Amino acid sequence: MQPSWKHFYPQLKTAVINLDSLDSLLQQAVEKMIYLFRADCLLWSGLEWGIADTLRVFTTIDTANRYAFSLGFAYPPPPLLIHSGDALDLEAEDQLKIHQFRPRSLPAWLFDQQHLPQILQLETGDLIIPITNRGSCFEPDASGLTIPNPLQFVLQLIRPSARNPATTGITAPTSSSSPAAKIQGWSAEEIEALEILCSQLGLAYSALYWRQRLEQSRQQSALVGRVSRLLNSTLNPDEIVGRIVAELGAGLQCDRSILVDLRYEPVNILAVWDHPNRELHPLEERQIRQAYWQNVIDMFMEGGASYLQLGCHDPTPDPLQVWLQDIKAQSVLVVPLFIQEEFFGGVALLSYQQERSYLIDELQTIRQVADQAAIALTNAQHYQRLWHRQEALRIQNNSLQLAILQDELTQLMNRRSLERELEQLSTGTIWTIHPPFCVIVCDIDYFKHVNDAHGHLVGDEVLQEIAKRLQEQLRRGTPAYRYGGEEFVIVLADTPLNRAIDVAERLRHAIRAGSFLTTAGSLDITASFGVAQQNLSCDHSAWDVLRRADKALYEAKRQGRDRVYALLP
Repeated sequence: MQPSWKHFYPQLKTAVINLDSLDSLLQQAVEKMIYLFRADCLLWSGLEWGIADTLRVFTTIDTANRYAFSLGFAYPPPPLLIHSGDALDLEAEDQLKIHQFRPRSLPAWLFDQQHLPQILQLETGDLIIPITNRGSCFEPDASGLTIPNPLQFVLQLIRPSARNPATTGITAPTSSSSPAAKIQGWSAEEIEALEILCSQLGLAYSALYWRQRLEQSRQQSALVGRVSRLLNSTLNPDEIVGRIVAELGAGLQCDRSILVDLRYEPVNILAVWDHPNRELHPLEERQIRQAYWQNVIDMFMEGGASYLQLGCHDPTPDPLQVWLQDIKAQSVLVVPLFIQEEFFGGVALLSYQQERSYLIDELQTIRQVADQAAIALTNAQHYQRLWHRQEALRIQNNSLQLAILQDELTQLMNRRSLERELEQLSTGTIWTIHPPFCVIVCDIDYFKHVNDAHGHLVGDEVLQEIAKRLQEQLRRGTPAYRYGGEEFVIVLADTPLNRAIDVAERLRHAIRAGSFLTTAGSLDITASFGVAQQNLSCDHSAWDVLRRADKALYEAKRQGRDRVYALLP
């Protein structure tokens, strides 16, 4: 064996200095091993975590094909390409690249290596070299006895000439008290070189791992800090929630980050962030059937877990895994959200390139950010009141703004002002989080008769008196709007339907309680009222609630006028 393997050192050093990804380091290592030793190579990684989801095998597609059946790779490699003479098709270049695969089953010898790492050769001719997290297979303990270090990687090498086609993938080791002494097809110099390279790879991996973890820790702390500052910003709830979801997705380097309200059918995705460098299948609808999430909802509501990680590769998929397959995603992490101890939904991080497992510190960061998202959603419940106060102050301090938003005849807020209110209520986060509101639509009965009999000036007097009586019955800060002609609208925030009906009845009695004194004499006036409450299952915006209140008004008119009719949610 020529000392060319020493050229591997600068590559390891460069990878650590440049903070290359851990996967990139392992891919380079496998590629170099194949070149130096003229052997097929599989590198088993993720063994130190003891979690099946973290286990990956780095190898070429060609080698993966040979082991695919026995190991049941979860990411099946494509069929082998046919060589054309001495030249490979352009696509065949990919056969020489190093990819990572997830095995569905583990060979028996790998379990043995986890308990007692040792160099050995399988009956198939595969050479097995363990790599521990201190770069060597063994170290002495305080008593001087040799004990195994935690297993970090296992290198599996086989030269094509030594492969037994009939037993490819069979994993029984040779029976020998000293397997390394009976290794066939490998010189002592090669074995020594492999041990040195594996030792250096283990050390380089550990150094790169801890440097990256330190950098990730700094980034995660900065992420939590940025999200905390968002909560104290003057942005509206929609912007804050959108920014939190974007910060989480970018900070954790997932492909797509979403915040989803799981309380109703269909569920509602409030915010979506997509990685700018990924071409992802769009979510065709922002609302998704609740049935996909029902098992997740039940688990979180019963307190069964603080998070859920799912991949889409399962012989008996969960409904959410079916959804993952539908949207072409490989895995999802879901962290539940509770608002004032009531279950709301969750933050979901989606991976499309490959399945991803999150480390404990990453999960803690995601949990912190999710808690801050819950605070932002809680604040959204009170944002509408704050907006009203700010709007009132702005209008009071700006005579031009007052002229634009106030009805000149009745001095109530006009249709344009109502539209601003409905638009504000329809903003994604406020629409979902804000406590249910009700809309009351009021219409003067037989008002056309008043205009026809007494003229429009008397009609204007009636409108002014109606406006006065409406505003006198409403609590301070609740505006009445002149919607058009003889129609008025009141939006009652944080008000359930039964209380809104009571308000409408009070307004109806106030209108009919006393005659209207006009220049044409005393007139008896009545009005009809329609009431509707926001219903997230059928209303998509505040305009939908207004339309349903209009329908209720029509029914009040049809039933004889001078009455209140409410559409039940």
